[in-house]
Amino acid sequence: MSRYLDATTDFGFKKIFSEEANKDVLASFITAVLELTTPVVDLRFLSKDQLPDTIERRSAVYDIYCTDRDGNHFIVEMQKSPIAYIKDRMVYYSTFPIARQAPKGEVLRVAEPATASYGKQPSKMPWNFRLDAVYCIAILGYALNGSTTAVNRNSIRNDMPPHEIFYDKLKFVTVELELFDETKPEYGLDKPLNKWLYFLKNLPDFDRIPEIFKGDALFEKAFAAAEMANMTPEDWSLYHRAMKHEWDDYARYSTAEERGVTKGKMEVAKALLQKGSEPDFVAEVTGLSIDQIQQLQKPAATIRKLYPTTE
Repeated sequence: MSRYLDATTDFGFKKIFSEEANKDVLASFITAVLELTTPVVDLRFLSKDQLPDTIERRSAVYDIYCTDRDGNHFIVEMQKSPIAYIKDRMVYYSTFPIARQAPKGEVLRVAEPATASYGKQPSKMPWNFRLDAVYCIAILGYALNGSTTAVNRNSIRNDMPPHEIFYDKLKFVTVELELFDETKPEYGLDKPLNKWLYFLKNLPDFDRIPEIFKGDALFEKAFAAAEMANMTPEDWSLYHRAMKHEWDDYARYSTAEERGVTKGKMEVAKALLQKGSEPDFVAEVTGLSIDQIQQLQKPAATIRKLYPTTE
C-alpha cells in the first residue's frame, strides 16, 4: 500500500487542500497556478450550499469554494476521469459566485427625482454592478482535445485583432496532469507551479518526501496531510468509500469500452463475410473467435442476445 493518498481522487484532494488547517497550503497552490504576483492570503472557505445541489456521486464536482482577503472568488475542481462538456461546466459553475455578489434582500431602485420623493433619498445606495474577480480552476487527470501544455489560462478576449482582454475578472484555468512531464525543460522543478504539478501527479508513488520538497514548510505540511498513517478511523471509512466509487466508475467505463471495441470488430467481420471472406480469414483479421464469426451468420435477434451492446 502506498504511504500517501492519491491527490487526484476526490477524498485525497479534499484531505490535503480543503481542511481549515491547510488553508495556507491551498493559498500557495492557487498562487502558483494563477502565477499571481501578490500571494493569495486569508482564504475563507464558503459553504458549497452556494453551489447547485447535486447527488452524492457527481461526474464532476467543485471540491473547493473560497474567497481571499481582497474578495476574489476561487472555485477548484479535481476531475480525474474524462467527462463531457467540462468547459461548459466550468462556465456554468462560475455563474454562482458571480450571482451571489448581488445585494441580498429587497431590490434597490435608483433614487427618483427630488420633486417626486419630497426631497428624500433612499436610505441605501443602489448596487452599481461592480464584481469581484472569479477564478475557476479545473485540475484534470487527462488532456483536453487540442491541448499541448499542462496549464492553460483563459480570459474573455475580443475576437477581433489585436484581441484585447474584454473582461479581466473572470478566468478559467485547466491543469492537465497528463501533459505534465518533469523531464522536459519547460517543466523544471525549480518553479513553484511545476513542483505542485509534480506533487499532484506522483504523490502515491512516493515512499518518502523527495529532496526537492524538503525544507519547504508548506509542501511538508501537504505531505503530512496526505500520509495515510495520520488518518483517523473516520478518514479511513471515507477513503474506502471514495475508492469504491472510483473503482465502480472505472469498471463501468471499461465495460462500455470493451463492448464498444467488440461491436466495432463485429461490424468489420460482418462486412467481410458479406463480401465472401472465409471465417478463418475474418477471425484472423478481427481477432474474434471462430465461434463468434459463426454466430454472425445467424439471424440478427440471436446475435443481439448472444452479444448485447450498450445501445
